[in-house]
Amino acid sequence: ADAALEEAVVEVIDHRPLERERAAGCQVTVAPVGSCATLVTERIAQGPPGVLDRLTATLLHGTILLDCINLSPAAGKVTPRDVACVALLEAKFPELPARDEVFEALQAAKFDVSGLTTQQMLRKDLKVLSDGDLVLAISGIFMTLEAFLRQPNLLQDLEAFCQARGYAGLVAMTISYSQQKEPSRQLAVYSQQESLRS
Repeated sequence: ADAALEEAVVEVIDHRPLERERAAGCQVTVAPVGSCATLVTERIAQGPPGVLDRLTATLLHGTILLDCINLSPAAGKVTPRDVACVALLEAKFPELPARDEVFEALQAAKFDVSGLTTQQMLRKDLKVLSDGDLVLAISGIFMTLEAFLRQPNLLQDLEAFCQARGYAGLVAMTISYSQQKEPSRQLAVYSQQESLRS
């Protein structure tokens, strides 16, 4: 859907390996950090003064905290570069809200799917994989698998979602947290093609 924009892309910054090569002339920066916002923070910090304002710092700070599970080593996502960028942002902007406050508010908003239709939930955290002819969607669903499977008209919505976008199948990865704040992930696979379901 965004292929027409590809020639306008001059740089890609990502924290995961790229799925495909980029056009010549497109600079690529890939580094294993917990949050892509860490790489953006580093880039902005190296640039001209004045680019990093309070609003930009607030957005980067919150994104890094959310992506890195509030810099918790137990989550296994945070790197020293993530920690350094959060410290840099907090040093430059000491009025930023406390980490716990930011993380809890963003985590609550991320998991709030009240008022969303099934199709909106499927788009909220969507990744698409393709090997040429076969296109699969992976949707992060922020509720228990049991709650997701009880969505009204689920099968019709899944079929409509896949057909409208040309997906051969969809993997719904539900993400929920226990009372002890331990993550739980479950998978559900949907496809009209029996070979993909088995």
